[in-house]
Amino acid sequence: MNIPKLLTTLVATTTILFAATENAQAITFSGTSSGSWGLPVVSTGVEFLSDENGGTNNRLTWGIAATTSFRNYVQYDGLSFSTDVNTLFAIGDLTYGNGATYYGFNGDFPLEVELSFTNPFNNAENFNYTFNIFNTPNIYNDPVLDGDILLFTANGLTNDSFNFAGVDYTLKLAGFSSDGGNTFLSEFNSPEHSVANAILYAEIIKVDVPEPTTIIALGLFGIYLTGSLNISRNRE
Repeated sequence: MNIPKLLTTLVATTTILFAATENAQAITFSGTSSGSWGLPVVSTGVEFLSDENGGTNNRLTWGIAATTSFRNYVQYDGLSFSTDVNTLFAIGDLTYGNGATYYGFNGDFPLEVELSFTNPFNNAENFNYTFNIFNTPNIYNDPVLDGDILLFTANGLTNDSFNFAGVDYTLKLAGFSSDGGNTFLSEFNSPEHSVANAILYAEIIKVDVPEPTTIIALGLFGIYLTGSLNISRNRE
């Protein structure tokens, strides 16, 4: 085995990985987002999708409205963004109309988020998530306690990713905020007989890239091997 050559390769690889990690952390991604809902996994037959505010399938409506009420719906409106890696940013404006309805559904339904990047490259990337809704039975005679609950599953992770400058990234959903990002919740509660708004936050994170501590450990291991080799040669 050519140990000197191996050590040279190890040190060079460590340097490249560390530089790539530092560069990835310094990148700013900018663009606009949009979102499209899909129909529930288990349908009651009274759900439909519609295009609102220039979006495509960005409103999901369900149920049959009771007298003097309205049908339930959830709507996603995209936002402009400019964010660094591992930094929370507002990705979508959610509106949840919670009326008194019959034939509501409980369970999973999909959301596809598209990020149309304008910096540092021009490209559109799609990310698929599963959301879950619980239509609370109206038994408490309290708008908040009778409110419906919307949340995302799988800890906000997706199998979709994109590559820029040799580094893979993905979009991780983080939570909902109704106060401009001061506080975050894992659930979006829409009180009964009301229309509620919340901002969905996310962050762009790296995929399958060694952490700096791992890279440093590789470098130290290379230094250790180099020292051991020199000691061995001196003894000879």
